[in-house]
Amino acid sequence: MTRIERHDTGLRIHFAEGEAGILGSLARQLGAVFDDEADPARARMLPSAYPDDAEADAEFRRWTSDDLVDRKAAAARGIADAVGTDDPASAPTSLDLSVADADGWARALTDLRVTLASRLGIESDDDRVPNTMTGAVYEWLGHLQWTLVETLDELDGVEPAASSDSADPEAPEDPR
Repeated sequence: MTRIERHDTGLRIHFAEGEAGILGSLARQLGAVFDDEADPARARMLPSAYPDDAEADAEFRRWTSDDLVDRKAAAARGIADAVGTDDPASAPTSLDLSVADADGWARALTDLRVTLASRLGIESDDDRVPNTMTGAVYEWLGHLQWTLVETLDELDGVEPAASSDSADPEAPEDPR
């Protein structure tokens, strides 16, 4: 199972065999969801801001939809690019992420889980996750997302480590 730990001023993700390749493949597939306006998963990721007012909703979407889709697609590409492959056999076993990159990953993991939930018929937290391969991937993504967010919370407010070039030789050693 995937492990995430603090590393320097960011974090390091350690993948079990094959996990990174699966994640890269899912992130690439997410791009197709954003391109298909009829996909129910896309509708769940871009819900109506004004469900009782079609005119206001259309105006809101006119001003926000393209930018939101672009940001979501960029976050998914960030995962795909970091992993670099869909092939589980050649995917990396660990990746280092900056806090900014990890934040994008957290957002893209939400979209991946929403997409899988849509495919699995999961509408609320009370719905049972099917005992299928897709259900297992959905639960794994939830674990990955939860662990990522917890690690980001631990990093919140942590000062970047000083480089060895600029460290004051008289300063006491940082106990972290």
